[in-house]
Amino acid sequence: MSLTNSLKLSFLFLLLGILTGCGGSGGGAGKIPGPFSNSSLNGMYAFSFSGANQFGFLALVGNFAANGMGTITGGTIDINSGNGVVTNTPLTGAYRVNSNGQGTAALRTSTGTFDLDFVILANGNALVIRFDTTSSGSGTILLQNSGAFSLNALAGTFVFNISGADASGSGNPESSAGVLTVDNSGNLLNGVQDTNDAGIVSPNVSLTPANLAMGAPTNGRGTLVIGTRNFVYYVVDANHIKLLEIDPAPALAGDAFRQTGTAISGSFAFTTSGASTGGNFVSGGVINTDGGGNVLNTSSEDVNNGGLVAQNISLSGAYSVLPSGRGTMVLNGGTINFAIYPSSSGVQMIEIDSGAEASGAAIQQTGPFTIGSVQGNYGWNFTGVVQGFTEIDSVAQFAANAGNVTGAVDFNDGGQLSSGLALTGTYAVTASGRGTATFQSNLGTQNLIFYAVDSTRVLFIDADLTLVAVGEMDHQQTASP
Repeated sequence: MSLTNSLKLSFLFLLLGILTGCGGSGGGAGKIPGPFSNSSLNGMYAFSFSGANQFGFLALVGNFAANGMGTITGGTIDINSGNGVVTNTPLTGAYRVNSNGQGTAALRTSTGTFDLDFVILANGNALVIRFDTTSSGSGTILLQNSGAFSLNALAGTFVFNISGADASGSGNPESSAGVLTVDNSGNLLNGVQDTNDAGIVSPNVSLTPANLAMGAPTNGRGTLVIGTRNFVYYVVDANHIKLLEIDPAPALAGDAFRQTGTAISGSFAFTTSGASTGGNFVSGGVINTDGGGNVLNTSSEDVNNGGLVAQNISLSGAYSVLPSGRGTMVLNGGTINFAIYPSSSGVQMIEIDSGAEASGAAIQQTGPFTIGSVQGNYGWNFTGVVQGFTEIDSVAQFAANAGNVTGAVDFNDGGQLSSGLALTGTYAVTASGRGTATFQSNLGTQNLIFYAVDSTRVLFIDADLTLVAVGEMDHQQTASP
C-alpha cells in the first residue's frame, strides 16, 4: 500500500476464538483457473515489502532473477529491522505459480529464508505478502527494465513517498514525501521534502545540493543520499525506483516516481494510511478538481480512525502546485492539510496536520463507472492492524461478475498462516467509482469501501469497527463470458 507501515491493517475477524484452529489450507475450493504457470515469472524483478516482526518494524527491498522454471538463480536483498540493518546480501531460491496466478517463493540468504505468497497480475507484476510465522508484511514484485540501469536513464526529477518508524524497531510512525532532481552524474541539484513524525511536522524543507548523492545502479541496485539520510534503491524502470533507508533510525521505505508535470485536473481516487490521536488511521475517497485550483464539493471521503468509521464526508477546498513540484491541498476550511507532489504514478500525498500522520496517493480516474467497471479476474492485497496490535496481511485471487465474487485467499495474521481459503462476496458501484463490498472467508466477514480508478484497478479501505485496513485490487485478465 503501495501503503504506510505504521498502520498495517488487520482483519478483525480475529476475535479470539475465530482464528483458533483456522491455520493451514482451506482446500483451494474457490480458486479460479487461469493461464498462469512457473513461466509467468520469468526475468529480473525488483521486490519490496514492509510490516512487522518480533523486533518491531520490518522493511525489505531487493531483486531476483526467475528462470521461468521455478528457480531463482540470483539476486540481492537489503533489510532494515528492529534487530539491525543488513545490506547487499546475495540470494537464491525457488518458486511455484499455480494456474490461478497465486504462488509461493522461498528467498534464501545467509541470514535466513524469506517465504512469500504472491498473486500475479495482468502486467506480469505481482502483489506479495511475507508468509512466515515470525513476521508479516505486504508489498509488490515488479519487472525490472535493465535499460534503466544507469544514471543517465535516471537523471531528472523524482517524487518520493516513504514511511515507517522513527526509531529502530517499534518507534513512532513517521512518513516523508518530497521531490528531488539529479543529473546524469548523480549530483543532487535541488529538492524539497515534508516530514510528519508522529504528528510533529517539518514542512517544505529544502534539500541541500550534494555531489554524487545518487550512486550508479549495479545490476539494478544503487545508493542515494537524501539530506542526511542514506538509502539503497532498486530500479524498476526509468520512471520508478524502490527505496529503503539503511540508517538504524529512522527506518523508512517506499517508492519514488518521475515527475514530468505538475498539472492537476479531473477526478482522483485516493487512499491514505497512518496513525492519529485515535489510533491506526485510514481514509479513502474521490477528489473532484476543476483544473483551476479548486476541489469541488462533489468530493467525499470515508475514514476509519481506530475503528470509528465515518462515511461520505463532504470535501471541498483548494490546491496549488509550485514550479518546484511541491504543492498543497487545503480541505474543509483548513481542517485537513496535505503537501502534494504530482508524479507519473498519481499525486503523492502526505498529511501535514499535527493530529495525524498519514500518507498515500490520489490516482486519476477514468469514468463514469457502472457495475460492469469492476468485472473480471483480480488479484488483491491488503495490510492492516487488529485493534492496534496484530498485523495482518493478505493476498487473494477472485473473479468479479455482476456484483458477485468468488475466489481464494491467503492470510498471515501475526504469524498464523492460512492459505487457499474459499472467498465469496458481493459488491455495488456508483457512477463516481465509490462502491461497497462484503467479503467472506472462514476467518469471518470484511466490509469494504472502495474507489475504482479505472476498469483494471480498485483502491479500498476497511469499514469494520475492529479493523483498520487499506489495500488494492488489480486485474489479472478479463473474465470469460
